[in-house]
Amino acid sequence: MKVIKKMVLFSGFIAVSACSDKVEDSVVDCFGQSILVDVVHKTSESNASKIDFNITYAGKQTIDNAVRWDFGDGTVQDFTGRDASHTYTKAGTYTAIAKVRLNNGHCSFDIKETVTIK
Repeated sequence: MKVIKKMVLFSGFIAVSACSDKVEDSVVDCFGQSILVDVVHKTSESNASKIDFNITYAGKQTIDNAVRWDFGDGTVQDFTGRDASHTYTKAGTYTAIAKVRLNNGHCSFDIKETVTIK
């Protein structure tokens, strides 16, 4: 019986969300789009401390050209396009964060990638 109540409540939430105004719809759309974005990285062949990052996106929206990167070591930098490179000065594990925006900033979310420098 509890499962049925939860299903009815969830279905009601979906129905209400479907009739909501555009601001709430965009939040749902942005969450769905954020699942389709990822960051991958690889170590440069010439320098083990240099990491090349690439944003991948499987959706149909347009990724904004400017991406703000926080490389986790105190360096924050803006890049144009889906690619970025960063050279770390110390060994350690870092969390790089790319602030990705879609459709001229309509959706904005952070994508994280853990990097280990030896």
